[in-house]
Amino acid sequence: MAFEDIDRRRAVILALLTLIALPAIYFYSQNNSSAEDDADATTPGSVVVVDAPNRPPIVVNDADPPFLDGPVGDANPGVREIAIPTRPDNPPLELTASYRSTVPGVRACLVREVNPGLTVNVKNLDNGRSVTCVTARASTEQIADVILHTDSFTQLADPTEAPIAVELTQ
Repeated sequence: MAFEDIDRRRAVILALLTLIALPAIYFYSQNNSSAEDDADATTPGSVVVVDAPNRPPIVVNDADPPFLDGPVGDANPGVREIAIPTRPDNPPLELTASYRSTVPGVRACLVREVNPGLTVNVKNLDNGRSVTCVTARASTEQIADVILHTDSFTQLADPTEAPIAVELTQ
């Protein structure tokens, strides 16, 4: 029985030492990291402001921000021009696509509610891969909006991921 009492005492002493040592190590590491930050923050053109002893210093840079270096226009010096691309004639359609090995031709695709004979680009929205195909008449009973040949579908995604979200553009 005496052996168990000694083990309990050792466990209690180790627990107390751990409770005292962990906060001491934490605060010691915090003070060393802020001292290293002070040494790195003294670059030319910067001012170091120490707000509180337990917090890292605030560095204020005297240099002008880089976006103010450009030429200034006459009308509105604070307004920047933004280039916006033109919209396509036909907006892209977001549809679902699947595959079938019985699609006639590798470059053919069966698309619901789209005229046959159009050359379209089918882009996988998950990974950005795309294939070009020619639309053919689709049956009204097909589940996915676009049915590709198995070989074309494997260029877009793994067949186990079917059906996938695609974007259809002309």
